[in-house]
Amino acid sequence: MIRCWLNIIFAFILATSYGQKLNSTISQDQILIGQPTSISYEVSFGKNDSILFIPKKEILEARAITKSGDLTTTGIEFEITIPFKDTVIKKGDSKTWIGEYVVTAWDSGMFIIPGEKVLINDSSFTFPDIAIFSYLTDKKEGIDIYDIKENYAEIPDSTFSLINYISTHWWWLLILIFGLIAFFAFRRKNKNEEGIDEESPISLKQRTLIAIEALEDAKLWERDQLKEHFVELSYILRSYLTSRYNITLLEKTTYETTIVLTEKGLNEDTVNVIVRILSQADMVKFAKSKPDTISILRISTLAKQIVAETSPLEFDNVK
Repeated sequence: MIRCWLNIIFAFILATSYGQKLNSTISQDQILIGQPTSISYEVSFGKNDSILFIPKKEILEARAITKSGDLTTTGIEFEITIPFKDTVIKKGDSKTWIGEYVVTAWDSGMFIIPGEKVLINDSSFTFPDIAIFSYLTDKKEGIDIYDIKENYAEIPDSTFSLINYISTHWWWLLILIFGLIAFFAFRRKNKNEEGIDEESPISLKQRTLIAIEALEDAKLWERDQLKEHFVELSYILRSYLTSRYNITLLEKTTYETTIVLTEKGLNEDTVNVIVRILSQADMVKFAKSKPDTISILRISTLAKQIVAETSPLEFDNVK
């Protein structure tokens, strides 16, 4: 008798397992940052079954894949660009439910979007996970891109040595010297032209442009220090935006920076250019991308353009 009941229960479990076929698909599993892609969920069930699916409204959470193949504990957000829509198709004695999201990514890397849950006759089922790759530019063979996390402090391996520090960070000192020379030259020029003892302090815009030009003059990429060049350019731009809009960007990801700047009222074109600059810096720092000299100077010019466009107007000879 017991064996008979076990056979009945086993048959019921098999019927339940194979009665619903859950499928997850994505239209493009390799996209550029900001490029939309469609995620579809599909399940087949009996004509008398009921189905309940609660869609997300604004974002789908995902997990980044690290170089070791593990998933990060913190969530990465995929923006839902078009509201969720679904439909039910009848096929004889069965029905097929299809739901679709249109999403995009604002961070580069490899991600896993966990499968959504669906209720069928009060039983919970989970759709298969979806893998997606997001790039700043078209993917190049042999270059892997992983999630980008900013770091600004490292624990030294040995005791501090002034000589070692100078030999390692001489380019910082070179930039500082260039900046000081430009600053005092600017002050002296204004003093001679206006003939006054006191003058207004140098503006945030001027300080930032001087720093970017000094970085260009250093030409670190010619000394096999391309990564250091983009680290400094990213820091200069983030510092400028932090002071200009009274926000904190130095420890935020590119996606978080996008959200903060948008909330501050910057127009979409300006935010997209800022994201392009920071993402290029991330590509060099973490994906070992090697842009040519023209591309490096173009990104630097874009940074100066952002500073000029977002700075208040300045007038000469205004007392």
